[in-house]
Amino acid sequence: MKRISILLMVLVTLSIQSCQNDLSLPSPASRSYDQDAEVLNKFVDINKTTHEYYINPNKRTTALSYITNADAEELAAVNSLNLDMFKQSVNRVSKLSGQLASSHGVDYVVMITSNEIYVSRTKSDSPIVLERSYETEATRSYYPRTVPLKVTNDKDKYTVYGNGDIETSIELAPQTYKNAGWAFFVSCEMRENGNKETVNVLFCGVGYRMIAPRFVWHADQPDTEWNFEVASSCDSSDPNIAKFNISYQ
Repeated sequence: MKRISILLMVLVTLSIQSCQNDLSLPSPASRSYDQDAEVLNKFVDINKTTHEYYINPNKRTTALSYITNADAEELAAVNSLNLDMFKQSVNRVSKLSGQLASSHGVDYVVMITSNEIYVSRTKSDSPIVLERSYETEATRSYYPRTVPLKVTNDKDKYTVYGNGDIETSIELAPQTYKNAGWAFFVSCEMRENGNKETVNVLFCGVGYRMIAPRFVWHADQPDTEWNFEVASSCDSSDPNIAKFNISYQ
């Protein structure tokens, strides 16, 4: 009987130790892709020479990051599979923007990240000037009419008559492109004094901006006819990656 009691005590002790070991060594929780994409977006930079995107591990994303090592630790915690998926998307967009810029295949390449906007004129003889704009009370009153075009795999079109300046803005839907790389083309056939010219712009980016980026298109003539056409070049199961808003007088 005494031996049985001792054996029971040993078994109970081993059982308790086993439970304690299980509690002290939990398996690390893996972050979701969406969580990792949020982290990675903060480290994306633009190479303005090659017109490509890249992840900069040394980037300081907050003022506190100059004091602590929190940014590097957060980046190091990204799941490797999520990192590969994110990089593949970014590389596809980089390849597109880099090739079009180097071949002068479009008039402008507009590159966007969560914290930067870069407008690059790749054709010196482009008939328009495209530049970044900021929404104010003055711009809202200057461009009172707005028409949204859906950025999908199918082309959406709209024509504006008799305007020298057009303002456009982009409202992104990051859930449709997994909050990584996105791109779409805007083609505009312009008619000035009976002459026709076509302007092509690649809008591309990585991630998402809380405030919709805005751009002004300037033509030489105040009575220009603008025939806009937009189409996505994203690999997305949901074709509606953004709204391209056209505002005019």
